[in-house]
Amino acid sequence: MKKTYVYDPIQKKVVEKAKRTNVSLHAVHTMEEFISPVDKSIIRTHADLRNHNKKHGVTDMRDYSPDFLDKAQKERMSLFNERGKKDRLNDLNNAYEKQRELER
Repeated sequence: MKKTYVYDPIQKKVVEKAKRTNVSLHAVHTMEEFISPVDKSIIRTHADLRNHNKKHGVTDMRDYSPDFLDKAQKERMSLFNERGKKDRLNDLNNAYEKQRELER
């Protein structure tokens, strides 16, 4: 019978394939349990978190990259500059006028 040899990184030598050290290359992600701020349930596993988020239509902050968060922060802050202030005032005036038209 033909034998196959491979390098075993644990033993640091070439060994017969059948005798190599089994190493799992899959990472196991663990999470600390926490209490949901939405419904006060205890989230223990990733499956619990996934089901909770789906049920309540929410997402986790860890789902967003720092670039996305920076962009969202800049968009929020743009509401407070002069142009943003004018846009908000125009939107309020338009809504007020639209409501007055409906009441007539």
